[in-house]
Amino acid sequence: MLYQISDHTWYLPKDDQTNRPALGYVACGRASLMIDAGNSPDHISHFYGNVRSIGLPDPEFIVLTHWHWNHIFGLSGSPAKSIAHALTNERLQIMQRWDWSDSSLNSRVAAGVENPAAAEMIKKEMPIRHSFKIKPADITFVVQCAVRIGDIDCQLIHVGGSHSDDSTIVYVPQESIVFLGDCCYEDPYRNGSIKLSEFQKTITILDHLEAKWFLPSHEALVEKEKYMEKLFQMEEIGSVVADTDDIEVGREKLKNYFNRLITVDESRISDQFVNGNRKFEVPAAFQ
Repeated sequence: MLYQISDHTWYLPKDDQTNRPALGYVACGRASLMIDAGNSPDHISHFYGNVRSIGLPDPEFIVLTHWHWNHIFGLSGSPAKSIAHALTNERLQIMQRWDWSDSSLNSRVAAGVENPAAAEMIKKEMPIRHSFKIKPADITFVVQCAVRIGDIDCQLIHVGGSHSDDSTIVYVPQESIVFLGDCCYEDPYRNGSIKLSEFQKTITILDHLEAKWFLPSHEALVEKEKYMEKLFQMEEIGSVVADTDDIEVGREKLKNYFNRLITVDESRISDQFVNGNRKFEVPAAFQ
């Protein structure tokens, strides 16, 4: 079901079973906007059903936060106008040419183009894909874009970051909410890496936004202050790791810094920043 955040904003919670992200929704009068398209036509259909069940209008626009499959596959199941960063649409246009059969998915995994975990989730969410095609965005922007939904301003801001260089957030200042997408997460296509410099740029942008609520796509709705505290703790770990590219050295530096044994979460975050210092080849399909 849809959960209401404020007078004009709602969200459909994440579902980890097939890596469905949370989907956002802004409505005012008869105008409305959806944040992310979901991971399949079934996912977006489920969203539409929830919207209609409480008497709200179908989304007029869909904003894509980045190019990863579970945020864009549902687009083919909607007539709404889609908006995406130019980098996002470049990826979608490439992916539009791809075949999505099991054999093709397996080939892209072997070539390092597709993430193995993502491929398995795609097969689970969409067992039948013989005629499936990616749908590119209708409208693109480069730095920032504003969409007015009735009396509500929605600001689409490109923040980049380690998870994906095209990451876009949707800031709704009048409702004091920011839909984050995946912008603060690690890069699943580069061994779960986070580059400190990119992470710092992203969280600086987020910290300067006046908002009460953040909605990360794969977490629960959270107060901005609480989430920023978590992000600053991650930044601290990244700063201790610095330019280390050895997993064990990174963990040892963190242990010495805290003067105690480090937790499982601290170890994982340290490893992510260490991986961010390593070089990974960009898959040929995206070059």
